[in-house]
Amino acid sequence: MSAEAAERRSPSRSFETLRVTSERDHVLHVELHRPEKRNAMNVAFWREMVECFQDISEDSSCRAVVISGAGKIFTAGIDLMDMGSAFLMVEGEDMARKAWNLRRKIRDYQETFSVLEKCPKPVIAAVHGACIGAGELGLGG
Repeated sequence: MSAEAAERRSPSRSFETLRVTSERDHVLHVELHRPEKRNAMNVAFWREMVECFQDISEDSSCRAVVISGAGKIFTAGIDLMDMGSAFLMVEGEDMARKAWNLRRKIRDYQETFSVLEKCPKPVIAAVHGACIGAGELGLGG
């Protein structure tokens, strides 16, 4: 990537788990950017993908998006060290309330992939190496 392309970041917001650059006129590159963790999807990732693609959907200068992963693989899927407790420790006094809260939590996380479908621009996944679990279902599938 050229230094000029790195400077033309869009959307204007910066992210912890994603790197967004304008590689060419009207084309944004969204890179899953946790190479030290094999781009495993942590809590920040789930939130940032929604924010990122909502911004991209409203960016009139963007006509297409390419998603890739930094490092050796596209993604190792869910970061179990970071996300395991989110699903194992569900709030609720009884099984029905726990199930309801788990369903709500899963629906919120599903928005991370639904926002890709809702994006009015073509979204191309440039998958390389491994694409495991949630990555395969939502991004690479």
